[in-house]
Amino acid sequence: MLGLLPALVYDPATFGCSRCADNLLLVADEPGRFDDLGRLGIRFGLAWSLLLIAVAVWRAVRSSRTRQRVVALVVLAGCAYLGLVAAAFATSLERAFVGSGDLERRLWLGQAVALTTLAVAVGWSLLRARRTRSSLARLVVELGESPPPGRLREGIAETLADPALEIAYPIGEGRYVDARGRPVDLARGDDRAATPLVREGRTVALLLHRADLLDNPELIEEVASAARLALENERLQAEARARLEDIRLSRTRIIEAGDAERRRLERDLHDGAQQRLVGLSLALRLMRSHLGTDDGGDLAVRLDTAESEIRRAIVELRDVAHGIHPAVLTDEGLAAALEAFAEEADVRLAALPQERLPAAVETAAYILVAEASKRGAASASVERRDGVLVVEVETDAAPETLVELQDRIGALDGRLRVERAPSGGVRLHAEIPCA
Repeated sequence: MLGLLPALVYDPATFGCSRCADNLLLVADEPGRFDDLGRLGIRFGLAWSLLLIAVAVWRAVRSSRTRQRVVALVVLAGCAYLGLVAAAFATSLERAFVGSGDLERRLWLGQAVALTTLAVAVGWSLLRARRTRSSLARLVVELGESPPPGRLREGIAETLADPALEIAYPIGEGRYVDARGRPVDLARGDDRAATPLVREGRTVALLLHRADLLDNPELIEEVASAARLALENERLQAEARARLEDIRLSRTRIIEAGDAERRRLERDLHDGAQQRLVGLSLALRLMRSHLGTDDGGDLAVRLDTAESEIRRAIVELRDVAHGIHPAVLTDEGLAAALEAFAEEADVRLAALPQERLPAAVETAAYILVAEASKRGAASASVERRDGVLVVEVETDAAPETLVELQDRIGALDGRLRVERAPSGGVRLHAEIPCA
């Protein structure tokens, strides 16, 4: 509108330019049409510039915050350039052509600065893309080195610039876990988006990330493609860890249920059968007192014998109840229970924790000392060190229930080792988390 079409009807000689070269594109000398085409081209140029500014601003406003940060410099520089172009067209509305006065030259200089800024912004975008490809390359190299659990998440989070990114692996029944097998709650109510990573029609993992990353799905897909095999391997490891955790929790529940049943039996024996025997003993003693010293004869002897047997039964019943689960362990704690046990058994106590510990930990430590001392004299030390209860027992021989003790302590994430003691016996060394 401003170059080719007006040239078809423009004769330089008609406009008084005697030194101008001949117009080889001249079709007809029509000065009026030349002016009309120039004014129309200027109006089109002004409308075109303003329309592009409006479209660029509209698209920038409708995009996400992350997208706005990425394209902000490009949009600002482009809109500044188009605004200066529109200003140049606006100053030429009264003429049929774009002038070349001082104002126009200053506008051209501003356009040059805006175009330079636009080129820098586009170059920065290309540099960001190159850095992203470099990050993907580093990610691929790191994944080839079998990263430990959690490192894959860190690598993807760094590549996608989302430090809070999470990876959830499906393990069936609608359950999702992280790389260490710990449950992941997908319904936390936050604004994070979940992108499934699918391989051969099956969801390998879910990426929990910022919602605005969905504006650049190609980047997510590239990262997922680079890490697909590593994600599959980590999913299998996470599933194995989750199954092991399920087994450990199941063992813990079984032991806790067994301890609860022990406490119930101890209470039933103490509050039920033992109380009835005590009541019967008192009744026999009262009956014996009514007979007097000379009355009754053989009947008095039989009552005395029956009372003696009942007292013996009460003692034996107390021993059974104490062996099932000592009440002092529940009421006063591990230290009091071991002190009471040491008074009856041949056990020397070197150290005891004075604070209360979780019930399962106290029960495991008490049973370890009690079972180890059944094979002979023993010495025991129970100390709390940095959130771990350390139990050491030296005895003549390992207890017969060693496997059961290892299972009980293992269910609490603890360890039990059997070592040779300097005295020639065995040393049981147990470490039970109690934080």
